[in-house]
Amino acid sequence: MQVSSSLRRALHLRRPRAASPLPFPAVARTRPFATASAATAPAPESSPKDARDAAPPPPMPTRHWEEALAASQRAFCLPLAGRVLAASATGNAAVAPTAVHASLALAAAGARGATRRQVLQVLGCGGGGKGAAADAANVASRMVKRVLRDRSPSGGPRLMFAGGIWADASTRLSSAFVETAHNVVLYFSGRWLYRPDIRTTAAQKFCCLDGTCVDVPFVAYDRTRLFAAHEGFKVIKLPYQQGKNERKFAMYIFLPDAHDGLFELSKKVFAEPSFLEEHLPTEKRHVDIRVPNFTVSFQIDMKEILKDMGLELPFHRDADFADMVKDDESSGPLFLSDVLHKAVLEVNDKVIEETSFSTGIGKPSPAEHFVADHPFLFVIREEVSRSIIFMGHILDPSSQS
Repeated sequence: MQVSSSLRRALHLRRPRAASPLPFPAVARTRPFATASAATAPAPESSPKDARDAAPPPPMPTRHWEEALAASQRAFCLPLAGRVLAASATGNAAVAPTAVHASLALAAAGARGATRRQVLQVLGCGGGGKGAAADAANVASRMVKRVLRDRSPSGGPRLMFAGGIWADASTRLSSAFVETAHNVVLYFSGRWLYRPDIRTTAAQKFCCLDGTCVDVPFVAYDRTRLFAAHEGFKVIKLPYQQGKNERKFAMYIFLPDAHDGLFELSKKVFAEPSFLEEHLPTEKRHVDIRVPNFTVSFQIDMKEILKDMGLELPFHRDADFADMVKDDESSGPLFLSDVLHKAVLEVNDKVIEETSFSTGIGKPSPAEHFVADHPFLFVIREEVSRSIIFMGHILDPSSQS
């Protein structure tokens, strides 16, 4: 399996001149081309500048990073994934919500005042002071170091990090901000090792939501797996090979019983933050597994989705990102123009980890059948931290989009 995610963001002040790369989502200083948006405020006549002077909420207490991570999953990652997938109802889609969270946590580290408070509140980090921003950056940094750092030499998935600030040569970035950027910008790419007894079958039919069917190759095998049959849907856990460290990655597939039941199931998954965790399988069953080969290449501008979640100030010309740059004499505003996200995901007969199971004479017949021959939802999760690395849905495995 190959997975990659990149997130690119542009902050515009004036037309860029000579640009130089630094490890942070794309930033440029140019004349703003994004239209200004209204600030989030109780009264319609309130402006972002007015909001900046409002009294800040109480600061968020420092918490253990796993607790803070779990809170961010509930407050930001799941709602973001739900909105992205709902906006992508006509094709395959995948999103890496923790990557978006980490990049916005970085933006909070370079923000001040109401801008910083709003970013942190949308991320589920509570208060808006420098302490809360430090907590958010700390969570993002630990996510990278403990979960997404490349440890492929030990036998696990291959993970890489990449990014860049594309700044005008006249822009002097704050040294503290650059140091933070080095710690949390990420690029994720994983490959799982080949297991020869997992076979790709001849093309089988996959029935799409519109009633048409396509012929695609399926990965097929029978194993003992964590499996759950709930009312209206099934869930199976497909683990990946673990390296010589504590990390454990797995894909969960949520398969509705009805061939056209994906969106109804998705509503349940995203309506209640605890639904996903409560419906993960906990019992091992012998299962006949058939999953289609598929590749997803998906890109989306998340600006409107993030604004719908309450993140308005960073996109406004009155946004305050003063801690992102050193003091200079620039006259133009510094604000986010776009949040671009791209994910590429490939699943085929090389992706699934082999686990031991008795073979030969007397091998029992599978007690359950999991045949993903119609649209389904998937989740890629790191099990120790319970971090949602990817979420997506497959509507047509013969298409990459």
